[in-house]
Amino acid sequence: MTEKVQFKHCFVCGPTNPIGLHAKIEEGKEKAWCKWTVKEDFVGYTNVLHGGILASIMDDLMAHATYSLGIEVVTAHLEMDYKSPAYVGDELDCEAHVTEVGKGRSMRLEGTICCGDRLVAQAKSVMVIVDHFGEDRK
Repeated sequence: MTEKVQFKHCFVCGPTNPIGLHAKIEEGKEKAWCKWTVKEDFVGYTNVLHGGILASIMDDLMAHATYSLGIEVVTAHLEMDYKSPAYVGDELDCEAHVTEVGKGRSMRLEGTICCGDRLVAQAKSVMVIVDHFGEDRK
């Protein structure tokens, strides 16, 4: 199981993004995971991680979960359920996995973000398979 960075400037996993999360995402068979520690730069309320950061992590993990299938996707729908706050200094265990490959171009995925035994968020998504990302577009 190896780490894969699809786009070096990705906000979530890109190592060259100066304001990014720099999450080290790993991939396995139809799943992806990472550990990430909450930093003060990403809070909403004092010491509480912004929910949009949780959604960004989950969105990226779900895309990475499809890479083991050799599939590139974009998000059509992301549903987040926030269960408890994450605080500055918390180490989060994040994972996502493919639950269904549709007959057309859609895929369904689920994932969770936990801090130890505490569930922070859970998510479901529908991803749409794309031919390429148009890297040549400016």
